[in-house]
Amino acid sequence: MKETKLENYIINENIDLDTIVDDYTPYLRKIIQNMVSNNLSEEDKEEIILDTFFILWKRYKENYCIKSLSSYIAGIARNLVKEKFKKLQYNINIEQCENLIEYSNLDMYLQEREEINTIYDKIKNLKEIDIKIMNMFYYSSKSIKDIAKKLKISEVNVKTRLHRIRKKIKFELEQEDFKD
Repeated sequence: MKETKLENYIINENIDLDTIVDDYTPYLRKIIQNMVSNNLSEEDKEEIILDTFFILWKRYKENYCIKSLSSYIAGIARNLVKEKFKKLQYNINIEQCENLIEYSNLDMYLQEREEINTIYDKIKNLKEIDIKIMNMFYYSSKSIKDIAKKLKISEVNVKTRLHRIRKKIKFELEQEDFKD
């Protein structure tokens, strides 16, 4: 998707939502299809697309700062898919996700499985609070604000911990690759 700024869709200080819908619906369909495969009905997928554009319009009216339109609506759509799965009480874990991936050969599958186990081992070795933050953010799709409130720490602390956790895991993985 070619990167476009929201300002390109502003006419007389109003958002040209019709043009955005025309330009970005195929992009959103692809994102949603990649996330859900056949686990949602066409009606659910269409509802997510419409809700994405509604939220975009609403946030524009609330004067949100939207720098990258494609990234922004992709993020909205991803969050709506996660919410839809929660509502439908889907509980997708790593093994279920692995079953959705088509592997061209056994070696590719085993390599992917090994990488997942390696990352899981790195997460298990984190401090308890960092594990909670990771689970709440990535598995439970909690917002940074909700995590901070629940753990009684600042939002900046949550963001910093997430950043450091990702950086630490990436560094450790790179070190292992370097040793091999």
